[in-house]
Amino acid sequence: MNTFRRKTRQKLENNSSTNNKEDSSNSNENNQPSYSTSTCLPYLQIEYAVFTGSLAQCNIGELIRQPEGVDQNEWIASHIVSFFNHITILYGAISHLCTTSTCPIMIGPQNSLYYWIDERGKKVKYSAPQYIELIITFIQKTLSNETIFPTRLDHKFPSTFSIIIRKMVRLLFHCLSHIYAVHYHQLIQYELHPHLNSLFLHFISFLIKSDIINSDCSTVNTNSNSLRISAQFEIRELRTELESLSLLYQLLAKQWQHAYAQASALKRKASITH
Repeated sequence: MNTFRRKTRQKLENNSSTNNKEDSSNSNENNQPSYSTSTCLPYLQIEYAVFTGSLAQCNIGELIRQPEGVDQNEWIASHIVSFFNHITILYGAISHLCTTSTCPIMIGPQNSLYYWIDERGKKVKYSAPQYIELIITFIQKTLSNETIFPTRLDHKFPSTFSIIIRKMVRLLFHCLSHIYAVHYHQLIQYELHPHLNSLFLHFISFLIKSDIINSDCSTVNTNSNSLRISAQFEIRELRTELESLSLLYQLLAKQWQHAYAQASALKRKASITH
């Protein structure tokens, strides 16, 4: 288990330099996102439902299955670090197009508006780059907190770990949702949409497999009723928000099955030939 902690912490440190975002207002006007609702969403068009070669040849079920003997919290923690790193790197590729001018509010699919919840529980409206910068700062700080993400074997994960994870997952989903809703056409231009689709399919499949979405809040071991209520709220909100991209997940899952079947058939044919 210590290997997981050391590797993921090293990944976080190695990728920390990628999280400095440039808030530029010099982007081409043709690249500015539109906030109008479209009946022909690009991310739901089958020709764009493609993946990286590595994912198309990979069995996602095996990829997200928790290895025997590995602690569940350890398994989840290692994946959260990996998802965070990949999402921030992908966002960094289009961050110069996501500015306070082009993205004055933080929205997702169907123009859903995401508010930041401050320390007092107050909803605050931010521009997309400001909101995402808050996400990055919060998650970096949380991952670096030894009491939440311990790196020593003699230190245990806190009883509130699942609550914290759901909050982090929601924030990461908000980032992915904004990219799909506003910047997907730009990723197509950069030919980065296979990476986003692969990341999204892996991310959502892991949430489902690890029961992060379906966990029963009443079983959370906490002495605070407010924390239990917070956990229930996070799950309800997460489930509702995930519904906004449920059609995308279904499309990608179907297309991946087809791509994986083709890749497997080619492997079998190659093995017979040789």
